[in-house]
Amino acid sequence: MIRKFYSKYGFAILLAYLVAAYFLPPLGVIAVICMMAPVIFAMAGKGRYWCGNYCPRGNFFQNVTCHISRKKPIPAFFKSVGFRVFMVAFIIGNFSYGIYNAGGDIAAIGMVFYRIIVITTIVGVIFNAIFMPRTWCSFCPMGSISSFITFLKRNKKQNGCPFCTSSQK
Repeated sequence: MIRKFYSKYGFAILLAYLVAAYFLPPLGVIAVICMMAPVIFAMAGKGRYWCGNYCPRGNFFQNVTCHISRKKPIPAFFKSVGFRVFMVAFIIGNFSYGIYNAGGDIAAIGMVFYRIIVITTIVGVIFNAIFMPRTWCSFCPMGSISSFITFLKRNKKQNGCPFCTSSQK
């Protein structure tokens, strides 16, 4: 019952975050939960389960912005490895730059997280309006990292880890 409710209204977490972190910038760092969760799920062998079931922004795109979507196919370019790697590097670069410039001030660090979440959500809404709902999810940096971890885990299971001497016995 809770899962069914969340699948319909989980986007409220994103909306609450956007309001709360705007007025209380230190709360912006809470976004790290939604950034680490997909990685943790992937490392636990669940692939992108977080993305499809628990991500508040994905839920927002699925349940709210789906109504403005033209439902056009997502360009293959967005799903390409090169573009996804670029997005991971771009977002991590922006985070790093912003956190470095925050100088340890928790409110400033919170605003770095908040700004990135707001900007990427706006980008996601625009792409969702033009293409399919959840277009952002096809190149979301955290989803891309999760996919990479899943790929590595599958490859290790199938071929043995080339970096681990214990699997080369």
